Amino acid sequence: MHLPAVTLEDWRRLVDKELAGKDFDRALVYRPTEGVAIAPLYTEAPPPDPAARYARPSPFRICMRHEAGASQADLVADAAEGADALWVPLEVALSGALASEALADTSFVVEAPGVPSAETFERIAAGRATGASPALVLGVDPIASRAEGRADFASLASDLASLGRLALGAWERRAAATTVVVSGLPYHDAGADAADELAIALSTGARYLEALLGAGLSPVSARAAIALRVAVGRDSFVELCKLRALRVCWEKMLVACGASVLSGTGRTLVHAVCSTPALSVRDPWVNMLRVTTQVFSAVTGGADLVTPRAFDQAFGAPSPLGRRVARNTGLVLREESMLGKVSDPAGGSYYFDTLTDTLAREAWERFRALEREGGVVAALESGRLAARLEGAWRRRLERIATRRHPVLGVSDFANLDEALPHAAPDDEAPALAEGGLPGRRDAAPFERLRLRADAIAPRPEALLVPLGSPAESRPRVGFAAGLLAAGGVRAREGHAEERAVVACLCGSDEQYAAEAAERARSLKAAGALRVLVAGRPGALEAPLREAGVDGFVYVGCDALAELEEILATLVRASEEPS
Repeated sequence: MHLPAVTLEDWRRLVDKELAGKDFDRALVYRPTEGVAIAPLYTEAPPPDPAARYARPSPFRICMRHEAGASQADLVADAAEGADALWVPLEVALSGALASEALADTSFVVEAPGVPSAETFERIAAGRATGASPALVLGVDPIASRAEGRADFASLASDLASLGRLALGAWERRAAATTVVVSGLPYHDAGADAADELAIALSTGARYLEALLGAGLSPVSARAAIALRVAVGRDSFVELCKLRALRVCWEKMLVACGASVLSGTGRTLVHAVCSTPALSVRDPWVNMLRVTTQVFSAVTGGADLVTPRAFDQAFGAPSPLGRRVARNTGLVLREESMLGKVSDPAGGSYYFDTLTDTLAREAWERFRALEREGGVVAALESGRLAARLEGAWRRRLERIATRRHPVLGVSDFANLDEALPHAAPDDEAPALAEGGLPGRRDAAPFERLRLRADAIAPRPEALLVPLGSPAESRPRVGFAAGLLAAGGVRAREGHAEERAVVACLCGSDEQYAAEAAERARSLKAAGALRVLVAGRPGALEAPLREAGVDGFVYVGCDALAELEEILATLVRASEEPS
């Protein structure tokens, strides 16, 4: 059977017909960040990039993080239950905890706050189990330490020189010793988008390559001495392409300094870490699903080590259950879902290859712009980078506040009757090292409202007044109840003559034209301090405000600002004598 050929132009004509005058780009093109546009259809791949080396030669490793104070028994138990890589602080590594024979097949990432001496590195390497063959990554990142406020810039030149000597000594003593990590985590946590994360990582990596080459390492040795660490956030396809784009850009830089793809040194190790900003305190069980999608993105993006977050990580130290679920998430994806059997799961997709190419090009342009201004160090020291990330966060916060960027269980579908596994932490004033970039969570602005609502006794309520038949009022009753719950306010239905501090009219546009003004006057007469209408006001705004309506809530409104005003009204009412 012969089928007629359908061209892209034919498809576009049909789509435009269905859009009925709506702008194609506004309706169907997604722009996750400036300079990156995702089309609804791809029919060909971009030209192949010789620097692209996506195929993973062996299954990814699940790398569980341990904090200071972890014992050898903790590490052995984690490895026994499926973790095949462990991320530990320097003091744990120096305690001798890595020396157990039960850890002989375990890879280690050792987090060093400063630049340790060659003797310290040798102590760590010698302290591992005899004959251990997996990788040992010493995670030294002096620039990230400055970004986090853990060191001053005056000593950076000295640290970079020490880093070069450390890498040279480690290389001379043992082949392919990875001593440097380029981490994008502080910038991701501060609000950087995908392209900025890559650009900052490239600028950081350039400084480290200069230091290592200046110390006498060959380009091939310098290549092997550096690993990359990248956060994996909530936008699954963008994040997996971010990892692929990182490899493209990094290989391009390595080729420029003489460590070509054909040098035979293998791929640069990429350590993917699930996003801290994506975690929520409220409805923390949803974090299990978030981490699952993030691990999936990391794996399909080609990460070698993957660190899942515990669902209760945002409360502080994760529980044993949280760690177990996080670890098993990676195991299920690797062993049961067979993701560990595929070397490049995203390869061959026009969409993924095009998005990877677009992200890589945008990141490279931003990297070049950053270098023209003096590089990442100058940007950090001058405050320009902090200002840029603040701007990126403000744009993201606007989408969170308007619920265009939903946080499930928090800004959408909040459960006011949930029983949290731990007491909710006070996130009003997160700790910040002096001079360091702030860490932010998407859920925090709405969770702060929930904390304020929890402090009001009894739990604050708002009155919903349906107008018209149930069929006319139910959609907006449900919308208003969901919006109120995001601020910790319970909704109850009633009549306009009932007394309520906050009330919201819910009905169709036709019902609003017919009776909303009268109902608003009744609510005000009954003592309501704030009267809302669920829906866009349109031409009715002026007469409704004149009748006593204080605000309007609708899809795309600034829900955060409206909920703050509602809570302020409820707090004032609770403090007044009855």
